[in-house]
Amino acid sequence: MQRIEKTSEDKRPSYYLSNLRDYGKKSKWFHWHSAELFLNLIYTHDAIFNHLASKLEASGLSRSTLNILNIISRSENKGCTHRELSDLLLVSRANITELVDNLVRRNLVERQGSEKDRRLSIVKITRKGEELRNSVTPSYYLEMKKLASCLNSNERHKLNKILAKLRLKTLALRSVTGRK
Repeated sequence: MQRIEKTSEDKRPSYYLSNLRDYGKKSKWFHWHSAELFLNLIYTHDAIFNHLASKLEASGLSRSTLNILNIISRSENKGCTHRELSDLLLVSRANITELVDNLVRRNLVERQGSEKDRRLSIVKITRKGEELRNSVTPSYYLEMKKLASCLNSNERHKLNKILAKLRLKTLALRSVTGRK
């Protein structure tokens, strides 16, 4: 795995490569290679997250709100409840109401009462929301392709398998502790 590289404006690599490594040498329980792996994952996630967020800035969407628009759009005009959205989102469930409220204010989605259960509201995408989603999504996914272009097909496949393995282990450990 590549090591974290220094950049002129970012102080995190030098901190993690020197201070944390030095700290780890003093502790029997500290395992540098495991820490380095997770630092690389977190640091890479942060870099990718910020890069993709900057590509959405002009549209006024965040990754989360684009994700909501995509989920609702793929619901075949049925819409989604807040619960369904929170189960499918790749972000924290805590702010689902705020995210949907923001989209409602911008007339990108609307809430409709459920015919089956009056306590529920169904979130549906509006024409304006669908148009914005259609204009933003292709370039967003092309940006992902551009980012992944530094890896060949075999590397992407291996990385996906490794990340899936790590994710399954993490989820298994979380279920042992009783967390979702």
